[in-house]
Amino acid sequence: MENLVLEIAKRSSEELKNNASRRLRKSGFIPAILYGLKSEPLNIKVELKGFKDLIKGKGISSHIFNLQLKEDGGKDKKIAALIKDFQIEPLSREYSHLDFVRIKMEQEVTIQVPILILNEEKAYGIKEEGGVLQHGLREMEIACLPKDIPDHIEIDITELKIGAILKVSDVKVENNIKILSDADEMVLTIIHATQLKEEEIAAPETEEAEPVIIKKERAEEEKEEKSK
Repeated sequence: MENLVLEIAKRSSEELKNNASRRLRKSGFIPAILYGLKSEPLNIKVELKGFKDLIKGKGISSHIFNLQLKEDGGKDKKIAALIKDFQIEPLSREYSHLDFVRIKMEQEVTIQVPILILNEEKAYGIKEEGGVLQHGLREMEIACLPKDIPDHIEIDITELKIGAILKVSDVKVENNIKILSDADEMVLTIIHATQLKEEEIAAPETEEAEPVIIKKERAEEEKEEKSK
């Protein structure tokens, strides 16, 4: 997997004051934080357009970033990091905050990796029996060295029939990768199409909860208010 080179900059004291994050976003930057490896957390900012161009077509949570921080005197400091968390503004769907965690290339990391389903259209339970695929998990938690992080975990469902349930314990990965997700958790199953419709009808309508990302943004702004 290729490492993604990303330029970052420290946020100034003015950029850490109340409502500064909102102003940063309006000026084309994503407020972010870099922490880990027992180092002091660093408040940084990332150019939105450059970040979106860099990650286009990629899963950001499973890529190593080579962060380039310009130090005083013009020299770049290089930091290996992963994105541990990110927030998206619910209306604009733009990135509103990024959490980077420092890593060492010789130490194992824990990370969520997306699941890629192979041959869905050829699956026996779908093509021959008219079933539909129902997902349980879209990603799995693994542990491995940074250099061994896969882009995704492939699962071939060609032979699966209706009623078959694939659990985490059934998923095969390389020996240098440990699966940390619950072994008994369902990854996917193939069910009758009528069963899926019945489940959709039976599902009670619930009032949509306020997105967690909004709460996170508010918490961040409250923190900025206190530090003002």
